[in-house]
This record gives sequence, C-alpha cells and structure tokens, in this order.
Amino acid sequence: MMDNNPKKPLFDEDPTLIKRNPNLDDKRFRKNHASLIVLKGAEIGRNFLLRKTRQIIGRSPEADIRLPDHGASREHARINYEGDVQNQKTTYIVTDLGSKNHTFVNSQPVKSAQLRDGDKIQIGETVLKFVVLDDIEAAFHAEVRDLITYDKLTGLLTKESLYLAFERELQRCLRYNLPLAVLMMDLDFFKSVNDQNGHLMGSHVLAEVGRLIRQSIRISNVSGRYGGEEFISYLAETDLEGGRLAAERIRAAIEAHPFTFDNKTIRVTISIGVSNAPGHGRDTKTLVSAADRALYRAKETGRNRVCTA
Repeated sequence: MMDNNPKKPLFDEDPTLIKRNPNLDDKRFRKNHASLIVLKGAEIGRNFLLRKTRQIIGRSPEADIRLPDHGASREHARINYEGDVQNQKTTYIVTDLGSKNHTFVNSQPVKSAQLRDGDKIQIGETVLKFVVLDDIEAAFHAEVRDLITYDKLTGLLTKESLYLAFERELQRCLRYNLPLAVLMMDLDFFKSVNDQNGHLMGSHVLAEVGRLIRQSIRISNVSGRYGGEEFISYLAETDLEGGRLAAERIRAAIEAHPFTFDNKTIRVTISIGVSNAPGHGRDTKTLVSAADRALYRAKETGRNRVCTA
C-alpha cells in the first residue's frame, strides 16, 4: 500500500538563509539622474546623461548631444536645466531652435515644452526617451548601454547587439499591430574577393558595404553584421513590399559601387532575402529563418537579386 504521508526529512537539504532586513540607503533611490535614452535611431540604446546646464541637440559635430540623423538640423533643439534648490526640484525644458523638421514631444510638435519622466522626443527619425533615474536604475542603463556594441569594421551593430534591439522592436510592433520586415544579406562569391585580391581588399569591401547599407535605408531602421560577409537589417513599421523595395535599394547601391583599394577597383554584388512580421512569424528566430530561406533561393536562382519569403 502506498504511503500518502511520507515523513519529512529531519534536515532541509536546501535551507533558506534567513537574514535581517538590511538598512537600505534611501539616497540610492532618489531620482536625480536625468537622461535621454535613444529608443530609435543609429545609436539605439545610447544613454545621454543630461548636465545641469544648457545643452544643444543636433547633427553638428559641435552639438552637446550629437545625432547622426540627416533629418536633424545642425542645431535642432536645446535642453535647458532649471533647478529649484529650496524645493529640491529639477526641471528640464526642450526648445526647438527653428529646425526644418520640427521637434516633437509625445508625437506633438512643440516650440518649447517641460519634460516629464517618460516623455518621448522625436528629432528627425531619432526617438529619445526622457527619464529621471535613481542610482540603481542609472547603473542598469549603463550596463545595457555597454552590452550594445558596434562592429569596428563595418560600423553596424554586432549580431548580439542587433538581436537585443530587434527583440524589443518586434514586441512593440506586434503590440500595436504594426508590420516589421527582416532582411538577410550575403555578398556573392566573397571568398574569391579575398583569394584574388587579398584580405585588405576584402576588409575594404566589408567596410564599404556597411556604409552603403546604412545609406540605403532610413536611419530608424537597424542593421548589423551577422557574421563574415553576412548582414541583417530589421525595418520597423514596414510591410513585405516595403522591405523588398529597401532590399532592392541596397542591392542596386552595391552593384553600382566601384570598390577601389590600393589603386585596384573591383565590383561586388549581394543577394538578399526578405521576411515580414506577422505574416512569416512572430518571433525573431522564425523571422530570421524565413528571410534566410528566401536568401538561399536568391543564391540558387542566380545571385545579385532579392527574394521574398
């Protein structure tokens, strides 16, 4: 007969360590770190810590917060700090500086607006989130920023960093019923480029391809080096046809570009596969696999072409 009341062991094999509640340092939970975090744009994940002074946002190299965004004016907007020492109150105000494309706060064009925690500022195609963090939150965002890295050769995100951004953007698009396109790209016959022209030429080609990919799609879209001569991009709020057109722009730009290094010029082409969410999947793995199968078909049917999943 089965014993339905087994005896408990005399000693817990995995005891819980009981501690007294520590005296938490309340100062660490005071929100006193104001930042702008890039949610969309070429430097996605970057955290600009706001100083207690006036700061200029724009495309100019001299801007305090520089955005590599062609939709941004050289001096696009200004962030002013206003502090109330007596009431220990901190206020930041964003002011448009007569920019061509305007400054938006929470999708509304503004000339000047007081920023509140969580407000989203759009400048060109770059979206920044205004946040006020405590010490622990600031440390967390610093760790996230450090996780996002760029491939030194191509200037594109590394595969790991792209997936971090990709997962977050995919969930946003699915939540709001927005499409998202994925491009898987592979240079044609790249091994022969290295074999016939040397690895320095090969490195030059990869660097130029990275630049051409960035120039061929909107700055709000994100691209990465997948590995070797493979590249990947995701295009938020873009349907399958929009993804195909973007892929065609990349393909045509690379086909037309003379790759010149050490007085020698060669031509290179690229094959691209395109998938789309939610039509071809609702997770990153499925979408990348669908785009990869389309890329394989582009290779099989002659290379230097775009195929959709």
